[in-house]
This record gives sequence, structure tokens and C-alpha cells, in this order.
Amino acid sequence: MTHLANGKIGIIGSGFVGSAAAYAMVMSNVGSEIVLVDLNRQRAEAEANDIFHAIPFANPTDISAGDYVDLAGAKVVIITAGVNQKPGETRLQLLERNAAVFRAVVPRVLEHARKRDSLSPPTRSTSRPI
Repeated sequence: MTHLANGKIGIIGSGFVGSAAAYAMVMSNVGSEIVLVDLNRQRAEAEANDIFHAIPFANPTDISAGDYVDLAGAKVVIITAGVNQKPGETRLQLLERNAAVFRAVVPRVLEHARKRDSLSPPTRSTSRPI
């Protein structure tokens, strides 16, 4: 069966959004491999196992829980990690806490999932205003 996005997809955060995204990808035949990475490894494993049991009724996809190192070779990494709003917390306070999550997550994703040979800084000719 042909995959719409053939290759590995990483999902950081296996809460409601991350697990729903992984399930939707399996059911929509997107990706040949999905890796769920979460601070709570047991949650990632449980979500991966639940989705794995749906695969016989959907599309063949390798799905597993992993760590950042398992993102190597991923074509796409989706970051759904974040924190929930606490009672009495303002949206700005929530944003600050979620920004801290991203400051922790993004460097680790780039360390393991970035294709080092395909990165180059923009040249002046492409970043100059017209």
C-alpha cells in the first residue's frame, strides 16, 4: 500500500493532541513509521500500543514509543508537547510555561532529527528586501 508521506514521522507529546494526531495518520495512511516521544514514557508506550492494535483495521504502519534519538531520519517532527492551564492562571502565564517547554524540546529535536548535510544559512541575495 502506498503511503501519502512515506517515511518516519516523530510526534513529541503523546497527550490528547499527539495521540489523536498519530491515530489520524495511521488511519489516513500517512507515514510508514511513527515514533511517539513523551516526558512520560509509559504514556507514550500506552498510546503507541493502543494505536498499534488499530493497525490491523487500518494501514500498515510501524508505531512505537521512543526517545529523541529515535527521531533520527524522521521526515517530519510534530511538536504537540505543552502544559495545561492551571486554575487562575492567565493566558500570558500559560504562554510563558509553554515557551519553556519548547525551549527544552526544540534543541533536542534539532539535535537528533535535523539533516546536517542539507542545512545552509540564507545568503544575502535571498534575504534582501525587494
